[in-house]
Parts: sequence; C-alpha cells; structure tokens
Amino acid sequence: MRFRRLTQEEFEKLESDFVQFLASNHITAKDWESMKVQQAEKVHELLDMFSDIVLEKVFGKIAYLQHRSKDTIRVFQCQENQLSMIGFKIEDPTKDLTNPEHLALLANPKMLDGAVKIFQIERPYQAERPDEVYEMMYKSGCQIAPQGMYEMLESMYQQTQ
Repeated sequence: MRFRRLTQEEFEKLESDFVQFLASNHITAKDWESMKVQQAEKVHELLDMFSDIVLEKVFGKIAYLQHRSKDTIRVFQCQENQLSMIGFKIEDPTKDLTNPEHLALLANPKMLDGAVKIFQIERPYQAERPDEVYEMMYKSGCQIAPQGMYEMLESMYQQTQ
C-alpha cells in the first residue's frame, strides 16, 4: 500500500466511484458480495488499490501546507517539481504561533518583543510529489494551508530583500 486505506466514512462518500472501480476490474455486485465472504485477502487488495488511486489524486492537488510550532510557521507551496517554503520565526517568549489568536501577529510583526526572521528556501521533491505531500502531512504534522497565508509571508519576505 502506497498511502493508507480510506476510512469507512471516506468509502461511503465515494461509493459510486468505488462501484465504477469494481466495474472497471470486471467485478459485479454479486462477485463483490461473494469475494467479501470467500476471498478476504483479495477484498483487502482491492480496497487498498482504490485507496491509493484516490489519495494519489488528493495529494497531487494539495497546493499549500503549513507547519506551526510555538515560535515558527513554515508554509510550503507544493509546486509541480519542487517545494517552496517561507518561514516566519519569532523570539518573543510571550507569544505562541500555535495559538490562532497570535496568528494576527503575521499582519503586524512590529507588535512582537524580540527579533523576527523571515526566510525562504526551495528544493526539488525527494520522492514523487503525492508521496512527499503524504509524508509531510502524516509523518511531519503539516496541515493544509490557505494560499493567502503563503502570499502574505512571501510579501513580507520580499519587503526584507
């Protein structure tokens, strides 16, 4: 399995797509019911295959991710062939960038005590794009970010150059 198996809820939302998937593999509803009883391993293989197909499309469409810690926000633009990251680091111990209320500081960093650093880096993908996006989300704790967050940090970075 390349990614993860879809949840029951995800399968339910994609029921018609799954039926089409089975049909494209020449599996009728009657065959499917029989397989669930007699060929559990084959059923798991098909569920995993369908999950990978769906998730590859999903992860292939994600455009922006973010990772936040107490003192740093990193926003990633998932481009076709590379990741572009803009980071915002503060040295104000009274603020916590994981707190949504403190995110307003991005609009006015002069309200902070201590230094502010804005940095940018680009790098090519080290794996296929969907695989790397999956890894960032499920192993590195990144979350989907709005495009505006990246653009705001990019504007701040441009002003420092």
